[in-house]
Amino acid sequence: MSESPGMSKSRPFVIDFGFKVFLPSLATAVGISLLILHIFDNVFRQTDLIDNAYARRGAQAVVRSLRDGMNHLVDDNARSDEAMLHTQIAFDPGWLVDNWGIDDKQTFYDATFIIDSDGKTVFASTREDPTDLGRQDIRTYAGDAVLSMLASLPGPGGRFAKTAAILDTKGRFMVVGAGVIVPRFDEMKASRARQYRLVFAKVLTPDVLGQLSRQFYLDNLHFAVSRQPSTDSIALANPLGQVVGRLAWTDHSPGTELRIKFSDVVWALVMLFLGVVGALVYIGWRGFKQAHESREEAISASPRDDLTGLPNRRELMNVLIERLSSVRAKAAGLAVVYADLDGFKEVNDAYGHEVGDQLLKSAAAGFAFLAEGMDLVARLGGDEFAIIVSGPEYRERSRRLAANMIEFLVEPMVFGGRVASVSVSVGIVDVETDKIDVEEVLRRADVAMYAAKTAGRNRVHVYDALLDAKRDENRAIAHELRSAIDQHMLGVVYQPIVDARSRRMVGVEALVRWPKESPRHCPPDLFIPVAEEFGLIEDLGRLVLTEACRQAVGWPDIFVSVNVSPIQFMNPNFAEIVERTLHATGLAAGRLEIEVTEGFVIDNASRASAIIDRLHEMRVSVALDDFGTGYSSIGHLRRFHFDKLKLDRSMVVDILHQPSALRLVQGTVAMADALGLRVTAEGIEDENQVSVLRLAGCSLFQGYLFSKPVDARDIQAFLDQDRRAATATG
Repeated sequence: MSESPGMSKSRPFVIDFGFKVFLPSLATAVGISLLILHIFDNVFRQTDLIDNAYARRGAQAVVRSLRDGMNHLVDDNARSDEAMLHTQIAFDPGWLVDNWGIDDKQTFYDATFIIDSDGKTVFASTREDPTDLGRQDIRTYAGDAVLSMLASLPGPGGRFAKTAAILDTKGRFMVVGAGVIVPRFDEMKASRARQYRLVFAKVLTPDVLGQLSRQFYLDNLHFAVSRQPSTDSIALANPLGQVVGRLAWTDHSPGTELRIKFSDVVWALVMLFLGVVGALVYIGWRGFKQAHESREEAISASPRDDLTGLPNRRELMNVLIERLSSVRAKAAGLAVVYADLDGFKEVNDAYGHEVGDQLLKSAAAGFAFLAEGMDLVARLGGDEFAIIVSGPEYRERSRRLAANMIEFLVEPMVFGGRVASVSVSVGIVDVETDKIDVEEVLRRADVAMYAAKTAGRNRVHVYDALLDAKRDENRAIAHELRSAIDQHMLGVVYQPIVDARSRRMVGVEALVRWPKESPRHCPPDLFIPVAEEFGLIEDLGRLVLTEACRQAVGWPDIFVSVNVSPIQFMNPNFAEIVERTLHATGLAAGRLEIEVTEGFVIDNASRASAIIDRLHEMRVSVALDDFGTGYSSIGHLRRFHFDKLKLDRSMVVDILHQPSALRLVQGTVAMADALGLRVTAEGIEDENQVSVLRLAGCSLFQGYLFSKPVDARDIQAFLDQDRRAATATG
């Protein structure tokens, strides 16, 4: 279904508004909303963390308070002349009961024990049995960990020492303090063979914990038997370093409470902000739409191209409609000259749009001058121009105009010290009595122009019906080629490259072949240009590179050379593609050679130099292919640091018949030798050529004299043959 005019106009506007207004506004709104939510969430979370930190400090203060209180109690009672008198001097149970025995008035502790230096309990009074007086062992009451406390105290004759800890006995927690009974004054001497330790224990009942909760502002202070860490508890360890439980409390989580309380307010603020942004976007939409419609109307109404001042495509089509009507009415004729600049994209990429615009203006002015007196000169867009030629001798005038346009661009243009060298490919369509519309006229002119480009650029081509047939055939070839690439049906063959002296194979060149299963016979010089025309050359090149590297892994004694098209080499990621291929196939980089043509390298010097340097960093060799057909200079060869030159077949063919050709080869080899380059002579078919080229200094030979391109399995046979020959001569 075809689009309506309204659709075709609104889509660019929607895209334009989306990229310039909507997406930036949406990104800003979402970002600020997320920031607001993050700030509030962080405030609530930090509130919880601060409260938890204070609670932990309070719990730790509870433990310190219990230990410090018990230490003070032990200090006040154990370091006493009376205690010394009634224990070590003369053991007096009655005094012990009166002073340390448990009764209803006693609240500081719940049990008292006197332990002798052998660890035996000699006195005990507990709240459960106040008159036990030594029959209960302290381990039964306080657990085995109490022995570690007592063991930390000094032996008989030592100085005063005390210790306190929280112990757990069968789920009952208590704070226990122990100290050596010593006189307060040194005048009282005790037996050094015997020493008593005073032990107090206070059971940490819920009432005790409730009092501590109120004192330290902790809710529901209690003991948790679980030893797993949590945010609302601290670990309790006995004197052995074992975690016996956790002192826990009820976490307030004030931040969570605030989050629940104020979440509606926060979301209301966010939605209000998004609503304001939405309203602003809507206002922007209306203003943007009005401006866009006004601009479209202005462009539609304008018959001129903004950059060059020439009539635009709209005006060209209006004038062409009038001329076609006149041609049919008068049985006359006209021609449309369709021109496209060759190399404009490279100039634009290398020097920027400012130089590119100046180049378009200069070309437009030149074409307008050359077409003076003709019907119309228009810029169609980009670097394409069209000229209508009607009236008497329109054929001759259109051909002469096309030749003058080519001649006009022979000399490079200079803009601000930057040299811009372009050419022009021209297509011409003649219209007489054909019943064709404007679109068909322009299509035929475009087909003719493209034929000129395909034929080598910088030339003129006149449309005829065979061009459409050729284009249809190329389209069919491209379709088959796409399928063959996707299904890996293309073949890769290898032509040996031999050492000039030993004639042993030292490398191979990978060459792609049309699938044998296809009913169509399509040589490389036919389907490779089609691949370039229809955008398949990069996929084709990657397939050949990958297959060649994969096969070469099994031929460890030789290198593999892969020819790369200019379109492949123009890809800024070409070096990375090569690197990934080497990694995937396992081929050593030093065994891969990339062949490039000199025309492309010279035309795209900066980009080519960067790619070649990157390949050299990877240890991949680069060879200059078809040397002798272009215009390389010594300066270019030194700049690009090639590893090898490959003499074009045309130079090799003539060396036996033309002395000048031989001298040219000798000079080329001498120049290459001075630059440290190896030279490969390809296209060798005669034994006499071998002798002459060897004397000229060529290092490597390639051609049908040694082998035609063969399948991968035949390369292995060549290698085996060379090994047997080497063994026999050795």
